[in-house]
Amino acid sequence: MFNSIKKLFPREFLLRLKRSLFAQQDMNTRLLNLRRAGMRPSGAVDGGAYQGDWTSSVWSIWPDCPSLMIEPLPAQSQALNFLAAASKDSVVVSKAIGRQRGEVHFHLGDTNSHIVSSGPPGETITIDCTTLDDLLDGGLNFRPNLMKLDLQGHELDALSGCERHLRQFEVIVLEASVLRIGDVPIFTEVDRFMETRGLRLYDVLPQYYRPRDGALWQMDVFYVRTDSPLIASQSWN
Repeated sequence: MFNSIKKLFPREFLLRLKRSLFAQQDMNTRLLNLRRAGMRPSGAVDGGAYQGDWTSSVWSIWPDCPSLMIEPLPAQSQALNFLAAASKDSVVVSKAIGRQRGEVHFHLGDTNSHIVSSGPPGETITIDCTTLDDLLDGGLNFRPNLMKLDLQGHELDALSGCERHLRQFEVIVLEASVLRIGDVPIFTEVDRFMETRGLRLYDVLPQYYRPRDGALWQMDVFYVRTDSPLIASQSWN
């Protein structure tokens, strides 16, 4: 019965209803909180865009915010280009991002796709890799100050290729692991990396818990520049 009723309403309406009834915290809610706190994006970088859901959330909150959507999966290219056409100055880059330019092996796994050292044919393809610095050096008609990276453990590699432009970002959202499952950095390592680059933790959104014991596995973490107006106030209310 419940599933039949769900089909009668748009997905976005159901999400808004869930947030209002149960104080549901999700990415959209935390981005809304950023807007309430005074964040005004001049542009966004969506690293690991996949189907563009994060960019769509940004546009629902800041409709005029252009986006650079980066997604190496060939199967998503057409849909992302269609999405980008709806927003002035938004563009799509069909490459991986990392520490340096070159070719990399890329594991095909839908939302779990990621750079690997090697892999079996059919599950792995060779794709071009670029850096965020190269992408931001030219070709964009906007200067982004908001970035999201969801790269299945390769977020710090991508940020290592953004030394020249990292300073322009006021807010950076990363997927971070609390438990080390696989060859990925864990939160304490991510936090040290960000701190040395003048960014500090601002918000946390728990995402996935390990079935084995219910322990928190992954979360989305929001970092802001230490000189950002978002954290200037020391008052409680």
